[in-house]
Amino acid sequence: MKQILSLLFISSSLTLFSQEVNPDGIVRSFSNKMQGIKSLSATFSFTLENLQERITDTHQGKILAKGKMFYLDLMGMEVFSDGQTKWQYIKEAKEVTISKMNVKENGFLEDPMKLFKDYDKNFKYKYIGQQKSKNRVLHEVDFFPRDLNLPYSSVKLQFDANTLEPYLIRYQGKDGNNYIIQIKNFKSNVPLRDDRFKFDVEKHKGVEVIDMR
Repeated sequence: MKQILSLLFISSSLTLFSQEVNPDGIVRSFSNKMQGIKSLSATFSFTLENLQERITDTHQGKILAKGKMFYLDLMGMEVFSDGQTKWQYIKEAKEVTISKMNVKENGFLEDPMKLFKDYDKNFKYKYIGQQKSKNRVLHEVDFFPRDLNLPYSSVKLQFDANTLEPYLIRYQGKDGNNYIIQIKNFKSNVPLRDDRFKFDVEKHKGVEVIDMR
């Protein structure tokens, strides 16, 4: 009986060990999960961190996305995009800037959905291990962009080991500025109307329109 229990324990240990040392499968599972999402709604905190200047600035944000369309509410600005046109609306200034989407740009305001996709294609990566946070088990992976012209040198990603949903994304900027995105609430495949991603000038009387198209 003791021998059987010992064999079961060894078998279980080997199974756990094999899971821990399979970073390819872990990253692929996360990427497949994100690629399969048709739409999402998330709230998050966005922190700008500069360790040399001892600066930490945190803001709360919200994102809605469906396909190539997205809506972003962050730092007093609302950004709407239907995949072709982008509207940047500053409510306090009563001003909206209209421009074409630039697919060559890699900034957060150009395509925030890049936060959640294509990690297995555009990055080399190193699996760090499992972490615990608020009774959740997280996978932690460091990603290094293949494109060396990007403004950041690495991305640290933490995601839930059970749901595979993102928990934390940390960009290590080459200019000394780091950007930390802490996901607070994440819902996938939520019903969203296409007109949610367009800014209706007629509904915002008195707004100055700056058309850069």
